[in-house]
Amino acid sequence: MLLRENKMENTTERKMYDVAVVGVGPAGLSALVYLLEAHLNVIAVGPEVGGQINDTPEITNWPFVPSLSGEVFQEGMLAFFENLQSKFPEYLSMVKGSIVSVMEAAGKMYKLTARAIDGDLVFFTRAIIIATGATRKNLPVPGAKELQGKGIAFCGTCDAPFFKDNRVAVVGGGNTALENIVTLTKYAKEVIAVIVTDDFTGNPDLRGRIAKLSKVRIIRSTEVLEVIGSATVTGIKLKDLKTGNEWVEAIDGVFPSIGATANSQPFTGIVETNKFGEITVGALGETSAQGVWAIGDVTNIPFKQIGIATGQGITAALSAIGYVESLPSTSPCEECAEGSPGFKEKVLIRQRKEEEFTYPDVTDEQFFSEVLTRAGDTLLMVRIEGCGDCKAARPYFIQAQKRFPSISFITVEWEKNPEVMAWLNEREKVRAAPTFVRIRSGMEIDRKVDMQRPKEMIEALTL
Repeated sequence: MLLRENKMENTTERKMYDVAVVGVGPAGLSALVYLLEAHLNVIAVGPEVGGQINDTPEITNWPFVPSLSGEVFQEGMLAFFENLQSKFPEYLSMVKGSIVSVMEAAGKMYKLTARAIDGDLVFFTRAIIIATGATRKNLPVPGAKELQGKGIAFCGTCDAPFFKDNRVAVVGGGNTALENIVTLTKYAKEVIAVIVTDDFTGNPDLRGRIAKLSKVRIIRSTEVLEVIGSATVTGIKLKDLKTGNEWVEAIDGVFPSIGATANSQPFTGIVETNKFGEITVGALGETSAQGVWAIGDVTNIPFKQIGIATGQGITAALSAIGYVESLPSTSPCEECAEGSPGFKEKVLIRQRKEEEFTYPDVTDEQFFSEVLTRAGDTLLMVRIEGCGDCKAARPYFIQAQKRFPSISFITVEWEKNPEVMAWLNEREKVRAAPTFVRIRSGMEIDRKVDMQRPKEMIEALTL
Protein backbone atom coordinates (compact mmCIF):
# COMPACT_ATOMS: atom_id res chain seq x y z
CA MET A 1 0.00 0.00 0.00
CA LEU A 2 1.44 3.36 -0.99
CA LEU A 3 0.98 5.90 1.75
CA ARG A 4 0.31 9.47 0.77
CA GLU A 5 2.92 11.92 1.81
CA ASN A 6 2.76 13.65 5.14
CA LYS A 7 1.26 17.09 4.53
CA MET A 8 2.80 18.67 7.59
CA GLU A 9 3.88 22.15 6.53
CA ASN A 10 5.74 24.63 8.67
CA THR A 11 3.12 27.24 9.49
CA THR A 12 3.24 29.73 12.32
CA GLU A 13 0.80 32.53 13.03
CA ARG A 14 2.13 33.78 16.35
CA LYS A 15 5.13 34.01 18.55
CA MET A 16 3.25 32.98 21.69
CA TYR A 17 1.01 29.94 22.09
CA ASP A 18 -1.21 28.50 24.74
CA VAL A 19 0.20 24.97 24.42
CA ALA A 20 3.11 23.35 22.58
CA VAL A 21 2.65 19.65 21.77
CA VAL A 22 6.06 18.14 21.06
CA GLY A 23 5.66 14.89 19.14
CA VAL A 24 2.81 13.83 16.83
CA GLY A 25 2.49 10.12 17.37
CA PRO A 26 -0.67 8.52 18.84
CA ALA A 27 -0.18 10.27 22.21
CA GLY A 28 0.47 13.73 20.75
CA LEU A 29 -2.42 13.48 18.28
CA SER A 30 -4.81 12.47 21.06
CA ALA A 31 -3.80 15.56 23.01
CA LEU A 32 -4.09 17.83 19.97
CA VAL A 33 -7.73 17.09 19.23
CA TYR A 34 -8.87 18.02 22.76
CA LEU A 35 -6.74 21.17 22.89
CA LEU A 36 -8.05 22.39 19.53
CA GLU A 37 -11.65 21.65 20.39
CA ALA A 38 -11.12 23.93 23.42
CA HIS A 39 -10.03 26.64 20.94
CA LEU A 40 -6.54 27.03 22.38
CA ASN A 41 -3.72 28.32 20.21
CA VAL A 42 -1.52 25.25 19.75
CA ILE A 43 1.81 24.65 18.04
CA ALA A 44 2.72 21.05 17.19
CA VAL A 45 6.38 20.11 16.71
CA GLY A 46 7.65 16.82 15.30
CA PRO A 47 9.57 15.25 12.40
CA GLU A 48 6.54 13.35 11.06
CA VAL A 49 3.13 12.07 12.01
CA GLY A 50 3.15 8.58 13.46
CA GLY A 51 6.32 8.09 15.50
CA GLN A 52 7.40 4.50 16.18
CA ILE A 53 4.08 3.18 14.89
CA ASN A 54 5.43 3.82 11.37
CA ASP A 55 7.84 0.91 11.85
CA THR A 56 5.33 -1.50 13.40
CA PRO A 57 4.35 -4.35 11.05
CA GLU A 58 1.10 -5.40 12.73
CA ILE A 59 -1.16 -4.26 15.57
CA THR A 60 -3.35 -6.96 17.09
CA ASN A 61 -4.51 -5.31 20.32
CA TRP A 62 -6.19 -2.11 19.12
CA PRO A 63 -9.76 -2.07 20.49
CA PHE A 64 -12.52 -3.28 18.16
CA VAL A 65 -10.10 -4.14 15.33
CA PRO A 66 -8.85 -7.76 15.16
CA SER A 67 -5.68 -6.93 13.20
CA LEU A 68 -4.25 -3.78 11.69
CA SER A 69 -0.99 -3.19 9.80
CA GLY A 70 1.28 -0.35 10.85
CA GLU A 71 0.91 1.18 7.37
CA VAL A 72 -2.87 1.28 7.63
CA PHE A 73 -2.65 2.72 11.15
CA GLN A 74 -0.28 5.43 9.96
CA GLU A 75 -2.56 6.22 7.02
CA GLY A 76 -5.37 6.77 9.51
CA MET A 77 -3.24 9.07 11.65
CA LEU A 78 -2.21 11.13 8.61
CA ALA A 79 -5.86 11.54 7.62
CA PHE A 80 -6.73 12.47 11.20
CA PHE A 81 -4.01 15.11 11.33
CA GLU A 82 -5.00 16.58 7.97
CA ASN A 83 -8.56 16.84 9.24
CA LEU A 84 -7.35 18.78 12.29
CA GLN A 85 -5.43 21.14 9.99
CA SER A 86 -8.49 21.84 7.87
CA LYS A 87 -10.92 22.02 10.81
CA PHE A 88 -8.85 24.32 13.06
CA PRO A 89 -6.60 26.39 10.75
CA GLU A 90 -6.79 29.45 12.99
CA TYR A 91 -5.71 27.53 16.11
CA LEU A 92 -3.17 24.95 14.87
CA SER A 93 0.38 25.82 13.80
CA MET A 94 2.97 23.26 12.77
CA VAL A 95 6.76 22.96 12.80
CA LYS A 96 8.26 19.96 11.03
CA GLY A 97 11.41 19.49 13.05
CA SER A 98 12.54 18.95 16.63
CA ILE A 99 12.96 20.92 19.85
CA VAL A 100 16.61 21.64 20.68
CA SER A 101 16.26 23.79 23.81
CA VAL A 102 13.70 24.72 26.46
CA MET A 103 14.02 27.34 29.18
CA GLU A 104 11.75 29.13 31.61
CA ALA A 105 10.74 32.69 30.78
CA ALA A 106 9.05 35.39 32.82
CA GLY A 107 5.32 35.35 33.34
CA LYS A 108 4.84 31.58 33.65
CA MET A 109 6.07 31.07 30.09
CA TYR A 110 8.50 28.72 28.40
CA LYS A 111 10.88 29.71 25.62
CA LEU A 112 11.44 26.92 23.07
CA THR A 113 13.80 26.67 20.12
CA ALA A 114 12.73 24.35 17.31
CA ARG A 115 15.11 23.18 14.56
CA ALA A 116 13.60 22.66 11.15
CA ILE A 117 15.05 22.19 7.70
CA ASP A 118 15.17 25.89 6.86
CA GLY A 119 16.44 27.15 10.19
CA ASP A 120 15.60 27.65 13.84
CA LEU A 121 12.41 29.10 15.28
CA VAL A 122 12.06 30.61 18.76
CA PHE A 123 8.60 30.81 20.27
CA PHE A 124 6.88 31.02 23.67
CA THR A 125 4.18 28.91 25.22
CA ARG A 126 2.17 28.84 28.44
CA ALA A 127 2.15 25.03 28.63
CA ILE A 128 4.00 22.06 27.11
CA ILE A 129 2.90 18.49 26.45
CA ILE A 130 5.92 16.28 25.77
CA ALA A 131 5.16 13.30 23.52
CA THR A 132 8.58 12.67 21.99
CA GLY A 133 8.57 8.88 22.41
CA ALA A 134 11.74 6.80 22.47
CA THR A 135 14.63 5.72 20.21
CA ARG A 136 15.63 2.11 19.64
CA LYS A 137 18.69 0.81 21.55
CA ASN A 138 21.70 -0.81 19.93
CA LEU A 139 23.63 -3.68 21.54
CA PRO A 140 26.24 -2.48 24.08
CA VAL A 141 28.96 -4.77 22.71
CA PRO A 142 32.03 -4.41 20.47
CA GLY A 143 31.24 -4.09 16.78
CA ALA A 144 27.59 -3.06 17.20
CA LYS A 145 28.10 0.68 16.73
CA GLU A 146 30.62 0.25 13.92
CA LEU A 147 28.34 -2.09 11.95
CA GLN A 148 25.10 -0.15 12.36
CA GLY A 149 23.61 0.09 8.90
CA LYS A 150 26.02 -2.58 7.67
CA GLY A 151 24.08 -5.57 8.90
CA ILE A 152 22.90 -4.12 12.21
CA ALA A 153 19.30 -3.02 11.71
CA PHE A 154 16.33 -2.34 13.98
CA CYS A 155 13.16 -2.27 11.93
CA GLY A 156 12.06 -5.53 10.34
CA THR A 157 9.41 -3.70 8.35
CA CYS A 158 12.01 -1.40 6.79
CA ASP A 159 15.04 -3.63 6.35
CA ALA A 160 13.92 -7.27 6.15
CA PRO A 161 14.03 -7.31 2.30
CA PHE A 162 17.79 -6.67 2.40
CA PHE A 163 18.27 -10.05 4.09
CA LYS A 164 16.44 -12.26 1.60
CA ASP A 165 17.77 -15.84 1.78
CA ASN A 166 20.25 -14.79 4.52
CA ARG A 167 20.71 -15.94 8.12
CA VAL A 168 19.81 -13.24 10.66
CA ALA A 169 19.68 -12.95 14.43
CA VAL A 170 17.08 -11.15 16.51
CA VAL A 171 18.28 -10.23 20.00
CA GLY A 172 15.62 -9.70 22.65
CA GLY A 173 12.54 -11.37 24.05
CA GLY A 174 9.81 -8.71 24.13
CA ASN A 175 7.13 -7.65 21.64
CA THR A 176 9.54 -5.79 19.36
CA ALA A 177 11.70 -8.90 19.05
CA LEU A 178 8.70 -11.10 18.35
CA GLU A 179 7.40 -8.72 15.66
CA ASN A 180 10.81 -8.59 13.99
CA ILE A 181 11.06 -12.39 14.02
CA VAL A 182 7.69 -12.80 12.29
CA THR A 183 8.55 -10.18 9.65
CA LEU A 184 12.02 -11.56 8.94
CA THR A 185 10.76 -15.11 8.36
CA LYS A 186 9.09 -13.82 5.20
CA TYR A 187 12.53 -13.10 3.71
CA ALA A 188 15.38 -14.75 5.61
CA LYS A 189 16.59 -18.32 5.20
CA GLU A 190 16.87 -18.72 8.98
CA VAL A 191 16.08 -16.49 11.95
CA ILE A 192 18.01 -17.07 15.16
CA ALA A 193 16.30 -15.69 18.25
CA VAL A 194 18.76 -14.91 21.06
CA ILE A 195 17.25 -14.30 24.50
CA VAL A 196 18.95 -13.91 27.90
CA THR A 197 16.05 -15.56 29.72
CA ASP A 198 14.58 -19.05 29.45
CA ASP A 199 11.68 -17.86 27.29
CA PHE A 200 10.15 -14.89 25.51
CA THR A 201 8.36 -12.28 27.62
CA GLY A 202 6.22 -10.70 24.89
CA ASN A 203 2.69 -11.24 23.57
CA PRO A 204 1.54 -14.87 24.03
CA ASP A 205 -0.20 -14.91 20.64
CA LEU A 206 3.00 -13.90 18.87
CA ARG A 207 4.93 -16.49 20.85
CA GLY A 208 2.48 -19.14 19.71
CA ARG A 209 2.87 -18.09 16.07
CA ILE A 210 6.66 -18.20 16.29
CA ALA A 211 6.61 -21.67 17.83
CA LYS A 212 5.07 -22.94 14.58
CA LEU A 213 7.63 -21.33 12.26
CA SER A 214 10.21 -23.76 10.95
CA LYS A 215 12.66 -21.01 10.00
CA VAL A 216 13.09 -19.88 13.61
CA ARG A 217 15.79 -21.31 15.93
CA ILE A 218 15.66 -20.11 19.55
CA ILE A 219 18.81 -19.85 21.65
CA ARG A 220 17.86 -19.37 25.30
CA SER A 221 19.78 -18.11 28.36
CA THR A 222 22.41 -16.61 26.10
CA GLU A 223 23.97 -13.17 25.72
CA VAL A 224 25.73 -11.49 22.81
CA LEU A 225 29.39 -10.70 23.48
CA GLU A 226 30.41 -9.22 20.13
CA VAL A 227 29.16 -8.46 16.63
CA ILE A 228 31.74 -9.67 14.10
CA GLY A 229 32.49 -8.15 10.71
CA SER A 230 34.25 -5.32 8.88
CA ALA A 231 32.41 -4.08 5.79
CA THR A 232 29.31 -5.99 6.88
CA VAL A 233 28.14 -8.34 9.64
CA THR A 234 29.50 -11.86 9.33
CA GLY A 235 28.70 -13.32 12.74
CA ILE A 236 27.97 -12.87 16.45
CA LYS A 237 29.87 -14.19 19.42
CA LEU A 238 27.56 -15.75 22.03
CA LYS A 239 27.90 -16.97 25.61
CA ASP A 240 25.68 -19.54 27.32
CA LEU A 241 24.82 -18.00 30.71
CA LYS A 242 24.35 -21.40 32.35
CA THR A 243 27.44 -23.27 31.11
CA GLY A 244 29.77 -20.40 30.26
CA ASN A 245 30.44 -21.84 26.81
CA GLU A 246 31.28 -19.32 24.08
CA TRP A 247 30.89 -19.75 20.33
CA VAL A 248 30.35 -17.86 17.08
CA GLU A 249 27.22 -18.04 14.92
CA ALA A 250 27.76 -17.19 11.26
CA ILE A 251 25.04 -14.72 10.27
CA ASP A 252 24.46 -11.89 7.80
CA GLY A 253 22.47 -9.49 9.96
CA VAL A 254 21.51 -8.62 13.54
CA PHE A 255 18.28 -6.96 14.68
CA PRO A 256 18.70 -5.63 18.26
CA SER A 257 15.26 -5.59 19.86
CA ILE A 258 16.14 -4.70 23.42
CA GLY A 259 14.05 -1.67 24.13
CA ALA A 260 14.41 2.03 23.56
CA THR A 261 15.86 5.18 25.10
CA ALA A 262 13.42 7.91 26.09
CA ASN A 263 13.75 11.07 23.93
CA SER A 264 13.78 13.40 26.91
CA GLN A 265 17.11 15.18 26.32
CA PRO A 266 15.87 18.72 25.44
CA PHE A 267 13.69 18.79 28.56
CA THR A 268 16.03 17.41 31.22
CA GLY A 269 16.85 20.89 32.45
CA ILE A 270 13.26 21.63 33.47
CA VAL A 271 11.70 18.25 34.38
CA GLU A 272 12.78 15.36 36.57
CA THR A 273 13.82 12.07 34.95
CA ASN A 274 14.61 8.64 36.37
CA LYS A 275 17.86 6.68 35.91
CA PHE A 276 16.63 5.48 32.50
CA GLY A 277 16.09 9.02 31.23
CA GLU A 278 12.30 8.66 31.37
CA ILE A 279 10.33 11.70 32.50
CA THR A 280 8.66 11.04 35.85
CA VAL A 281 4.96 11.87 35.81
CA GLY A 282 1.94 11.78 38.09
CA ALA A 283 -1.50 10.32 37.47
CA LEU A 284 -2.47 13.16 35.11
CA GLY A 285 0.83 13.18 33.24
CA GLU A 286 2.06 16.18 35.20
CA THR A 287 5.83 16.60 35.54
CA SER A 288 7.92 18.34 38.19
CA ALA A 289 7.66 21.60 36.21
CA GLN A 290 4.54 23.74 36.40
CA GLY A 291 2.57 23.76 33.18
CA VAL A 292 4.46 20.81 31.68
CA TRP A 293 3.01 17.34 31.02
CA ALA A 294 4.61 14.25 29.50
CA ILE A 295 2.84 11.34 27.82
CA GLY A 296 3.63 8.09 26.02
CA ASP A 297 6.94 6.22 25.77
CA VAL A 298 9.02 9.17 27.00
CA THR A 299 7.55 8.75 30.51
CA ASN A 300 8.15 6.32 33.37
CA ILE A 301 4.72 4.72 32.92
CA PRO A 302 5.61 1.00 32.90
CA PHE A 303 3.48 -0.25 29.99
CA LYS A 304 4.42 1.15 26.57
CA GLN A 305 1.21 0.59 24.63
CA ILE A 306 -0.61 2.66 22.00
CA GLY A 307 -3.90 2.54 23.90
CA ILE A 308 -2.26 3.71 27.12
CA ALA A 309 -0.41 6.50 25.29
CA THR A 310 -3.59 7.83 23.69
CA GLY A 311 -5.33 7.82 27.08
CA GLN A 312 -2.41 9.73 28.59
CA GLY A 313 -2.69 12.26 25.77
CA ILE A 314 -6.36 12.92 26.52
CA THR A 315 -5.73 13.20 30.27
CA ALA A 316 -2.83 15.61 29.83
CA ALA A 317 -4.76 17.75 27.35
CA LEU A 318 -7.74 18.13 29.68
CA SER A 319 -5.38 19.05 32.51
CA ALA A 320 -3.54 21.57 30.31
CA ILE A 321 -6.83 23.18 29.23
CA GLY A 322 -7.78 23.83 32.83
CA TYR A 323 -4.32 25.16 33.62
CA VAL A 324 -4.17 27.56 30.66
CA GLU A 325 -7.67 28.87 31.30
CA SER A 326 -6.68 29.67 34.89
CA LEU A 327 -3.86 31.97 33.75
CA PRO A 328 -4.25 35.70 32.99
CA SER A 329 -5.24 36.39 29.39
CA THR A 330 -2.21 38.63 28.90
CA SER A 331 1.40 37.82 29.68
CA PRO A 332 3.89 40.08 31.47
CA CYS A 333 6.66 38.47 29.43
CA GLU A 334 8.35 41.42 27.67
CA GLU A 335 10.26 39.25 25.22
CA CYS A 336 7.05 37.72 23.89
CA ALA A 337 4.71 40.72 24.27
CA GLU A 338 4.24 40.89 20.53
CA GLY A 339 2.86 37.40 20.69
CA SER A 340 -0.45 38.51 22.11
CA PRO A 341 -3.59 36.83 20.72
CA GLY A 342 -3.88 39.48 17.99
CA PHE A 343 -0.37 38.92 16.69
CA LYS A 344 -0.71 37.53 13.15
CA GLU A 345 2.60 38.05 11.42
CA LYS A 346 3.98 34.94 9.75
CA VAL A 347 7.53 34.44 10.95
CA LEU A 348 8.80 31.08 9.87
CA ILE A 349 10.10 29.02 7.05
CA ARG A 350 8.14 28.16 4.00
CA GLN A 351 8.59 24.75 2.48
CA ARG A 352 7.91 23.98 -1.11
CA LYS A 353 4.51 22.63 -2.02
CA GLU A 354 3.95 18.91 -1.68
CA GLU A 355 4.06 18.36 -5.43
CA GLU A 356 7.68 19.59 -5.42
CA PHE A 357 8.62 16.90 -2.91
CA THR A 358 8.70 14.00 -5.32
CA TYR A 359 11.20 11.17 -5.29
CA PRO A 360 13.36 11.33 -8.42
CA ASP A 361 13.39 7.54 -8.76
CA VAL A 362 15.51 5.87 -11.43
CA THR A 363 14.91 2.66 -13.29
CA ASP A 364 17.58 0.13 -14.17
CA GLU A 365 17.76 1.49 -17.71
CA GLN A 366 18.11 5.11 -16.59
CA PHE A 367 20.76 4.21 -14.06
CA PHE A 368 23.07 2.43 -16.40
CA SER A 369 22.56 4.75 -19.34
CA GLU A 370 22.76 8.06 -17.49
CA VAL A 371 24.23 7.79 -14.00
CA LEU A 372 27.13 5.52 -14.85
CA THR A 373 28.12 7.55 -17.91
CA ARG A 374 27.69 10.97 -16.30
CA ALA A 375 30.87 12.99 -15.84
CA GLY A 376 29.70 14.75 -12.71
CA ASP A 377 28.58 13.60 -9.27
CA THR A 378 25.40 11.85 -8.23
CA LEU A 379 23.99 11.32 -4.74
CA LEU A 380 21.88 8.18 -4.61
CA MET A 381 19.47 7.28 -1.80
CA VAL A 382 18.38 3.65 -1.47
CA ARG A 383 14.91 3.51 0.02
CA ILE A 384 12.11 1.06 0.75
CA GLU A 385 8.43 1.90 0.38
CA GLY A 386 6.79 2.33 3.79
CA CYS A 387 10.15 2.84 5.57
CA GLY A 388 9.75 5.44 8.34
CA ASP A 389 13.48 6.32 8.38
CA CYS A 390 13.39 6.90 4.61
CA LYS A 391 10.47 9.28 4.97
CA ALA A 392 12.25 11.13 7.76
CA ALA A 393 15.35 11.54 5.54
CA ARG A 394 13.38 12.73 2.52
CA PRO A 395 13.11 16.47 3.36
CA TYR A 396 16.88 16.69 3.99
CA PHE A 397 17.54 14.95 0.69
CA ILE A 398 15.34 17.45 -1.15
CA GLN A 399 16.87 20.39 0.70
CA ALA A 400 20.36 19.26 -0.31
CA GLN A 401 19.16 19.09 -3.90
CA LYS A 402 18.33 22.80 -3.69
CA ARG A 403 21.69 23.70 -2.15
CA PHE A 404 23.89 21.71 -4.52
CA PRO A 405 22.55 22.08 -8.08
CA SER A 406 25.78 20.67 -9.55
CA ILE A 407 25.03 17.27 -7.99
CA SER A 408 22.36 14.98 -9.42
CA PHE A 409 20.06 13.63 -6.69
CA ILE A 410 18.20 10.40 -7.36
CA THR A 411 16.63 7.59 -5.36
CA VAL A 412 16.21 3.91 -6.04
CA GLU A 413 13.40 1.79 -4.61
CA TRP A 414 15.11 -1.44 -3.57
CA GLU A 415 12.65 -4.11 -4.63
CA LYS A 416 11.81 -2.43 -7.94
CA ASN A 417 15.38 -2.05 -9.20
CA PRO A 418 17.27 -5.36 -8.90
CA GLU A 419 19.98 -4.49 -11.42
CA VAL A 420 20.85 -1.25 -9.66
CA MET A 421 21.00 -3.07 -6.33
CA ALA A 422 23.19 -5.78 -7.84
CA TRP A 423 25.61 -3.07 -9.06
CA LEU A 424 25.71 -1.48 -5.57
CA ASN A 425 26.20 -4.86 -3.88
CA GLU A 426 29.28 -5.63 -5.99
CA ARG A 427 31.34 -3.31 -3.81
CA GLU A 428 29.49 -3.63 -0.52
CA LYS A 429 26.08 -5.09 0.29
CA VAL A 430 23.31 -2.62 1.07
CA ARG A 431 21.99 -3.63 4.47
CA ALA A 432 19.72 -0.79 5.54
CA ALA A 433 17.37 1.89 4.30
CA PRO A 434 18.08 4.67 3.81
CA THR A 435 21.61 4.21 2.44
CA PHE A 436 23.32 7.21 0.78
CA VAL A 437 25.88 6.64 -2.00
CA ARG A 438 28.10 9.21 -3.76
CA ILE A 439 28.85 8.26 -7.38
CA ARG A 440 31.39 10.07 -9.60
CA SER A 441 31.88 9.32 -13.29
CA GLY A 442 30.22 5.94 -12.92
CA MET A 443 32.17 4.85 -9.83
CA GLU A 444 31.05 4.69 -6.21
CA ILE A 445 33.36 6.89 -4.16
CA ASP A 446 31.64 6.98 -0.77
CA ARG A 447 28.74 5.49 1.14
CA LYS A 448 27.16 6.37 4.49
CA VAL A 449 24.46 4.81 6.64
CA ASP A 450 23.01 6.14 9.88
CA MET A 451 19.25 5.83 10.26
CA GLN A 452 19.20 8.24 13.23
CA ARG A 453 21.23 11.04 11.56
CA PRO A 454 20.19 11.34 7.89
CA LYS A 455 20.86 15.09 7.76
CA GLU A 456 24.49 14.67 8.84
CA MET A 457 25.00 11.77 6.42
CA ILE A 458 23.70 13.77 3.46
CA GLU A 459 25.77 16.82 4.37
CA ALA A 460 28.92 14.71 4.73
CA LEU A 461 28.45 13.31 1.23
CA THR A 462 27.60 16.61 -0.45
CA LEU A 463 30.11 19.01 1.07
